Amino acid sequence: MGSSVQAEGDSAQEAIDAALEELGVGPEEVDIEIVEEANKGLLGLRRGRAKVIVTVKDHAYIAQTIIEEMADLLDVDCDVEIYVEDDETWVAVSGESLSWLIGHHGRTLDALQVVVGAIVNKRMKASVRVILDVEGYRARRKREVKEIAERTIGKVLAQQEASALRPMSAMERKTVHTTAGQYDGVSTISEGSEPDRYVVIEPTDTD
Repeated sequence: MGSSVQAEGDSAQEAIDAALEELGVGPEEVDIEIVEEANKGLLGLRRGRAKVIVTVKDHAYIAQTIIEEMADLLDVDCDVEIYVEDDETWVAVSGESLSWLIGHHGRTLDALQVVVGAIVNKRMKASVRVILDVEGYRARRKREVKEIAERTIGKVLAQQEASALRPMSAMERKTVHTTAGQYDGVSTISEGSEPDRYVVIEPTDTD
């Protein structure tokens, strides 16, 4: 559940507008509960103010809305899908000729994800993590990196020697760490500095 504020106004709409301004979001990004309607009271002598509770929707919905807004501004025709994988919320963008949004080794996509994440966190007023994917690039890379990690783990277990992988993005390194964590007899450590940071897979069995 997202951030919530309670607001009052001379009308329900005035209270809603005040809440939206405080949250910094649009009406399509929130759920609205009208707690109390404005009431003029007996003979109109005592006016009761309207009260509402406005709650920002789920972060995945906010991320989807941001991507759709960006697509409209860039005049890009695309579809946006939300799904959950390994307890991660993915926002998958698909369409024709979107490779320019991925960039070399996914660097444009990484930068776009940082921007989207910052906007989501600001609107949610909380720290949340959303994975942005374009044309299935991240999903493919995740499978590829997992396969690389598994082959390397097999080599490390067989030879009992550490093996360093090539430099990877933070997300790819996380996939290596997670994959290695499913195997006994190996451990991982990240070394180097960005953008050349890499993972070393080491044997833990010394017997």
